[in-house]
Amino acid sequence: MATPGTRAEQKRHTRALIVAAGRHAVATRGFSGLVVRELAREAGIVPTAFYRHFESVDALATEIAAGAAEALGELVDDLVAGPASDPVVDWPGRASAAAVRDPQTWSVLARGLVDTAHADHRVLSAAVDSARRRLGITLGRLETLSGADGSAVDIAADLVVVVLLRLLVEVAVGYDARAAVEECTGRLRVILAGAGTDS
Repeated sequence: MATPGTRAEQKRHTRALIVAAGRHAVATRGFSGLVVRELAREAGIVPTAFYRHFESVDALATEIAAGAAEALGELVDDLVAGPASDPVVDWPGRASAAAVRDPQTWSVLARGLVDTAHADHRVLSAAVDSARRRLGITLGRLETLSGADGSAVDIAADLVVVVLLRLLVEVAVGYDARAAVEECTGRLRVILAGAGTDS
């Protein structure tokens, strides 16, 4: 990678290195893994330089959590945008492709969701709740669920989100993507069949 030329480019480059180090720390150790000295070492800067880019470790955590939440929102946009005549077949492949493209984001999301003591857990939890609502609306429009009541569709949406998050994390950490997609497809088939019979 070429060294950035202007001062502004250098500043953006250093900030990007800090964010990358932070994403790696959260993906492997959770938000508690954000330690200035370690982030600085990984980014190749002195620890005091961290504070030229972020007011605090919490500010970095917030940026990392917001990025993971945004990625989940973009995935859901992709899932609900096109006509998915059969989300059971379509959604697992799209989720797997997202996990292959950017595995670290999904590890950040998973670690952040279980780190309930950290303030930015709420950001990620809200993103998952939004995904559940948006996928639930799409599921409610499916012909196979047309007779299902709202509670059945809501429960199905909860389970669909859990199954898709599991797929994202499994592929992100290196499980066989094809096997993970097949397993996810089977689980989604059962979830939607069960919701469809609850009329």
